[in-house]
Amino acid sequence: MPHERNAWDTLLRTPPGRSHLIQIYNDDEVLVRAVAHFVGSGLASGGAAVVIATPEHIAAVTSRLSVTGVTARANTQGAFIAVDAEECLTQFMRDGTPDRDAFRSVIESILSRLRDAGYRDIRVFGEMVNILWRQGDEATVGLEKLWNEALQEYDIALLCAYRVDPAIAEIQRGLLHQISRCHSAAFSEIDDLPVKTAVEKAEEDRDRRRVRS
Repeated sequence: MPHERNAWDTLLRTPPGRSHLIQIYNDDEVLVRAVAHFVGSGLASGGAAVVIATPEHIAAVTSRLSVTGVTARANTQGAFIAVDAEECLTQFMRDGTPDRDAFRSVIESILSRLRDAGYRDIRVFGEMVNILWRQGDEATVGLEKLWNEALQEYDIALLCAYRVDPAIAEIQRGLLHQISRCHSAAFSEIDDLPVKTAVEKAEEDRDRRRVRS
């Protein structure tokens, strides 16, 4: 586990372009640490960052980052944007389903502010999927797929996070696997809850094709 955590911390610090990462957690401190590491590393290297989260998590992340002074510099330089996740969802959810055009309009409006300021290395933390997930909403998978489209177009790195209650993890396991397979890399803080990413699924599919041939 320590080796895997170190590898995950490295990935959060230096994610490849178009990375779609997922953090599974059941302790808010774990979430705040991961998001601050992901966002703070990008800001410290001269990039920009967007945090789309609950007000409580925005406050916790910015408080953690403020110790290093990175958010003060980023705010001065227009490199940091914080957005209320619930309010963001209301702008593109239609009858319980994420509307593709509305979603793209919302994300474009956020990212264009940073690109107009000259930033090309942009990291985004998005908690909207976690809000849908905690409501037991299968629209979560649809939103993750829309994020994947945005990653390809805008060449950003994205971190998502899901709070999972170990007591009901087995019930959620099926949907969680669908969600995790929308991501390029994942890390679970819950030891008995492994997750499969898009990379692992692609490798499995490749291996099956080799066996058939």
